[in-house]
Amino acid sequence: MSDLIILGTDTDVGKTTFALLWMSAFADRYEYWKPVETGPSDSEQVRQLVPKAIVHPPCERFEAAVAPPLAAQMEGKRCRGMFGVIRAKPAPTALDRRLLVESFGSPFSPLDERCLQHMLLRALGSCRVLISSSRLGAVGRTVQCLAALRGQGLQTRAVVLLGPADEYAAQEIQRHSETQVFSLRAPESYDAEAIRQCATAQRQDLVALELHLGFALASEDHTPLADPIAKDQLARDASVIWHPYTPLAGADRPLVCSAARDEFLSLADGRHVIDAISSWWTILHGHCHPPLMNALASNAEYIDHVHFAGVTHYWPIRLAEWLLRAFPWKGGRVFYSDNGSTAVEVALKMAYQFWCHQGEPQRTRFVGFDHGYHGDTFGAMAVSRDPLFFGRFEPLLLQADILPIDPDRLDDHLSKYRDQVAGIIIEPLVQGAGGMRMHTPQTLRAIAEVTQRHDVLFIADEVMTGSGRTGTLWAHQAAGIMPDLVCAAKTLAGGVLPLAATLVSPRVVKAFETADRSKTFFHGHSFTAHPLACAVACANAELLDRPETLAKPQAMATFWTETVEPLRFQARVKDVRIRGSIAAVELDVEGGYLADVGRTIRLKALEMGVLLRPLGSVLYAMPPYCTSSESLQKIADAMHAAVKTATL
Repeated sequence: MSDLIILGTDTDVGKTTFALLWMSAFADRYEYWKPVETGPSDSEQVRQLVPKAIVHPPCERFEAAVAPPLAAQMEGKRCRGMFGVIRAKPAPTALDRRLLVESFGSPFSPLDERCLQHMLLRALGSCRVLISSSRLGAVGRTVQCLAALRGQGLQTRAVVLLGPADEYAAQEIQRHSETQVFSLRAPESYDAEAIRQCATAQRQDLVALELHLGFALASEDHTPLADPIAKDQLARDASVIWHPYTPLAGADRPLVCSAARDEFLSLADGRHVIDAISSWWTILHGHCHPPLMNALASNAEYIDHVHFAGVTHYWPIRLAEWLLRAFPWKGGRVFYSDNGSTAVEVALKMAYQFWCHQGEPQRTRFVGFDHGYHGDTFGAMAVSRDPLFFGRFEPLLLQADILPIDPDRLDDHLSKYRDQVAGIIIEPLVQGAGGMRMHTPQTLRAIAEVTQRHDVLFIADEVMTGSGRTGTLWAHQAAGIMPDLVCAAKTLAGGVLPLAATLVSPRVVKAFETADRSKTFFHGHSFTAHPLACAVACANAELLDRPETLAKPQAMATFWTETVEPLRFQARVKDVRIRGSIAAVELDVEGGYLADVGRTIRLKALEMGVLLRPLGSVLYAMPPYCTSSESLQKIADAMHAAVKTATL
């Protein structure tokens, strides 16, 4: 059930007075909680003035009546932060009860050293009521606060003007903000009987507000979808949205996400789940990671997008220099695009055009590998060739030979077709969408040596494996090899914005260094090298340069080995695979990607507060680097429970 979140335009506008009236009227179905208190205790006041109310203790309490970070500093303490507060959120004592959550100060008051309170309010739930005083200036301060909240993506369901009735102010606020306004009088004095009488006299108005909020007086619906905003968004979604890799009929309803921070997603129904798959492998350091968000905000003040044909700007130059620094190249280049599939398309086109410039246009074939997945555009589909995903497009695909990941088989194949093959493409060490299948650095090195011996270009698809996911900055570095082309995307901008790059070796670059304009690489995207995406990517690069960053996936590998590896000995577990931040458990069941067990284990994990998206019979986790030890343990526990459920 959704909680009722009370916020105010500022401090001392009547939030606690409203809470007293509400709890007096509805103590049979609401329980009071003020998460953070400074100065005199509002929780104690509610407890004394509404004796029948259930009052939960605050999770943080400071003596000085100042902003929480300052109050904590004065006591030699630190605030526990947004997710510390969220984790401390109490559960109501009965299923038919909700929390009334009172915020402190204004929505934009400091919560801790990093966050303003509005970020916590977003995470706590979607049913928000703004309290404002009806004294002089009510229209301006209320409309201004509502506009600021909307600027942060926070909707408010109602405004309560507390104090002497002001019909003009109520009408103007409602007209300019399109938010329903209710008016309530404050009690004449602050004692238990005066509070009771004031609430009784205004019960009709309080009931009208509760009904407006969508809370039935005796609701029997205790499912997450009791939240009316979540219901509305799901209904609208179902009528207009076509979700990726999702059937249009028969699919489970999507989760309605209202906020994301660190390793957590906040859902519109009030739940908070661990994003154990990094939002399709994109989120690297955590959601809304401050250095990345700061880079986005600071640069958005003076630039948005500028096209990249004949124009350049600081951030893509700096990022390209950083990308190439990891390679022992002199003369390499970076070609920007916008996602992993387009980075692969660029590499394939460059590889073929390279051979055309060498006078070998007959090299029209590529080599991919079993269980490889490189994207959903036509070239990427061709070198993946998954029969389920791409089989129906077979007549439209370029020629590509799909081999086992076996150096000897590749050697035999290139011995026959070397003069026809432009390049081979592989996901180094871990094949992602193909089931988190893994091979050793030794095997990867042997494949690279075969490719080099036959003078065929080597393309490393590092879209998923880059940025340290497998333990080294680039997965291919573990094998000590040097590809001709490298594809990067997903985590390039830390997951904040879409950005991709194809890194090109000097050998390939040289073939295009000609004044013959007909040999230009004719390829580009409208948002090539988007300045803001590149600015965020530069901030991401600074984080990746820190030794402690790449130590995190290595530490995760140790944790997975201790906690997930033992699943190998469970019934119907076919294999357990671990590398860096990735842990995968393959179940010995039929159906592959379409295996029914995928839904079973996903729902079990979600029940335990962990978001996983199995690849059919393969359950895997790949959480952000910020994930706490506590959250990692919850992920491991969810994987154990999911496997147990699937094998019953």
